[in-house]
Amino acid sequence: MQEKDKAQEVLSELSSGAVSIARLAEKYHQADIAAAINRIDDNELIIKILSELGNDIGSEVLTHLNEETREIILEKFSTEKLGDFIEEMSSDDAADILAEVEVERAEDILDNVSEEVEQDVQRLMEYPEDTAGGLMQTELVSSPGHFTVAEAIDNLKGMTEEIGDFHNIFVIDKDRKLTGVLPLQKLIISPNEARIDSLLEGQKPIAVTVDTDQEEVANIFMKYDLVSIPVVDGAGKLLGRIMFDDIADVLEEEADEDIMMMVGADDEALASTHSAIDTARYRFPWLGSSLLGGFITGALILNFKATLSEALALVAFIPVVMGISGNVGAQSSALVIRSLATGRLDAASLKGYIYKELKVGFLLGSGCGLLAGVGAYIWIGSGVLGFVVGVSIMISLVFAAIMGAVIPLVFKWLKVDPAIAGGPITLAMNDITGILIFFAMAAILLAGIGL
Repeated sequence: MQEKDKAQEVLSELSSGAVSIARLAEKYHQADIAAAINRIDDNELIIKILSELGNDIGSEVLTHLNEETREIILEKFSTEKLGDFIEEMSSDDAADILAEVEVERAEDILDNVSEEVEQDVQRLMEYPEDTAGGLMQTELVSSPGHFTVAEAIDNLKGMTEEIGDFHNIFVIDKDRKLTGVLPLQKLIISPNEARIDSLLEGQKPIAVTVDTDQEEVANIFMKYDLVSIPVVDGAGKLLGRIMFDDIADVLEEEADEDIMMMVGADDEALASTHSAIDTARYRFPWLGSSLLGGFITGALILNFKATLSEALALVAFIPVVMGISGNVGAQSSALVIRSLATGRLDAASLKGYIYKELKVGFLLGSGCGLLAGVGAYIWIGSGVLGFVVGVSIMISLVFAAIMGAVIPLVFKWLKVDPAIAGGPITLAMNDITGILIFFAMAAILLAGIGL
């Protein structure tokens, strides 16, 4: 059943009284309940449902609500009730929720939780949200390396309920420094008398520091097919873990951000709570770059009016050059941006990638130039103009492909998000260079031919 159907089913059963609010969780997943609540316009009903679900289920549902609905809960509920929810959450979810309210209100909410939870959440809130420290949770399973398998399993039994799901045991030394990661399966099938550190494979454990950027953390997860990763401080001391569900949120967030930048819009424009005026305000500066690029392109065309007067038919191919150059540049930019985001393109492979893009640009330019030249000859009836158009378009596309690949790399080198390079700025630059090369080559060829 589709998500929308599940949400509608929840709403239908609530309205008909077929199932009580308190028993919703027995029949539906927390995410489906949250999806249904997101569609309710009555704030009082939203509050009633969250209140009657209970602290355990209510806290889970709260993390699945969209920002608009969650804002209602965080504003209307008492700090005592919100404290009950926070007490039930994993530390990373609790820190994310509290980051959405004013500092004073967050402190009042934390006054209603246990000292242990308060300390864990406050520590997490100190880290930037786009780093490993901002993503991690402090709940984890660790074991000293000198423990036997039997001792480690006994230790696990006492903490499983508060930890939740786990797949790995993080092995530590006496100073709580990470020495290895032991899969749960290997622990279970090993002899009871075996020492934990003897089960490690000897490889340096895959871990991230608290200041690692979230995009790099996501790349590490994908590269090594991880379900969780330990987070350590600068000295290697174990601080927490990041689960794959948190990385899934990061991947979605980064994809949204990249797409918005590539179309010239701030990611804030995604928010349904923003008005049309706010959304237009976010997007206008980017479109201004396109407008400026258009004026520059127009100035270049005027500058080559002598060339146009000699071969007026070239005017007909201006839209062709601008359109196809922009498309080739956009394709190259998108491929480079994606490769940078996934970690497939690094300093070692950079030279080879640019050389490959040069060859691709030459092949695309040759094919499109040949078609354009033949088309120009058939349309206009001039072999000379057909040759000029074909060669000019070929060279324009080669430069467009190279620019599309290089510009994101320049942004990366300048420590600016390369996704910006896929937006109107690059399209405008491709238009400018495409027209410049087209007319410059046309002028040179026409002068050489003597037309």
